[in-house]
Amino acid sequence: MPAPSSAPRLLLALLAGGVVLAPWWLARDEAAASFPGFALPAAGDREAVPFFATETINPASTERKVHAGTLVEQPDGRLVAAWYAGSGEGASDVAIQLATRDVGGAWSDPRAVFRREAVAASLRRHVHSLGNPLLLADDSGRLGLLFVSIAAGKWSGSSINLAWSTDGGATWTPPEKLTLNPLANLSALPRNPPVPLAGGGWAVPVYEEFLGRFPEILWLRPENSAATAAVSRMADGMSVFQPSVVALSPERGLAFYRDDSGTGRVFLAGSSDRGRTWSEGRASDLPNVDSGVCALRLPDGRLLCAVNDSSDRKRENLRLAISADDGVTWRYVATLAEERGENFDYPYLILGRDGRVRMLYSARGTRLVYAEFNTAWIEAQTPEVPR
Repeated sequence: MPAPSSAPRLLLALLAGGVVLAPWWLARDEAAASFPGFALPAAGDREAVPFFATETINPASTERKVHAGTLVEQPDGRLVAAWYAGSGEGASDVAIQLATRDVGGAWSDPRAVFRREAVAASLRRHVHSLGNPLLLADDSGRLGLLFVSIAAGKWSGSSINLAWSTDGGATWTPPEKLTLNPLANLSALPRNPPVPLAGGGWAVPVYEEFLGRFPEILWLRPENSAATAAVSRMADGMSVFQPSVVALSPERGLAFYRDDSGTGRVFLAGSSDRGRTWSEGRASDLPNVDSGVCALRLPDGRLLCAVNDSSDRKRENLRLAISADDGVTWRYVATLAEERGENFDYPYLILGRDGRVRMLYSARGTRLVYAEFNTAWIEAQTPEVPR
């Protein structure tokens, strides 16, 4: 007797898969459409006197890997910084660390707020490592902390978790896993600053590293202690990821993509419908050595971007570039760090309520550096010639 054809079974499997996936696709599209426009930050008073200061947040750290810093400013002016640290990327001893700066400018000693064992107990599932924290702050002073837990392998086996704090980061709720897709949120990672939304919530730039690299937006709206969330794809392809999103108006946004295709350039894409859809990415004048970039909009409307501009895909320097035409052309204004054979990477920029830029970046793999400067300092710099 001939074997029964497998075609009907395959067709039934595809139909069943469509039934499962269709609500997710429709829900995530509706989520992106129903969220309001971007909320633009209030521009602080422009200072006439140049100001620049820098310091190391974790000078006594003994960890061999300190990476992926994130920073928020609370309503009273205090700062909160978080990062991951351990013996290496994806190692089992990696912890999410946190430090705060009081209104007088003094940083607290770093402390671990989440370790692998405690996160595994809260989630009731295996956790091999932690990484990529991202801080959120609302006008009430409540803090949110997104971070990934890795079940197996490295970033392709990661999931996003969310915890909350109502006491400035002193204590946190048990983390909860965000389930954003039928693959149980597999491989989604946050990286760059969230963009506040009108009426509350955030458009959080995230990316996937499972069967390719894809930039996405995590639409997050807090509801009491929980949150409603969905994701929408920004671009297809296999090379652009780790988006940094800048709001140009309530409707318009500009995305800066890290690229590993070998072009050596930051890719830019625009949105004119509140981040629901994005144009095809184009190579900009900004260099990229397959390293993270971060950008923001200054109080005067110009764009500021931190990039690595070293040869041979290295991260031996960290520079600031500025654009007065929404990213069409750029010029260097300063070099923040440069040393042959070392790494200075993963910049993280936010605009303070006073109009000053506040920044974190990793230095030499083991230190987290905080920098603060104003527009007057940028103007006082001698323009640098691109390499």
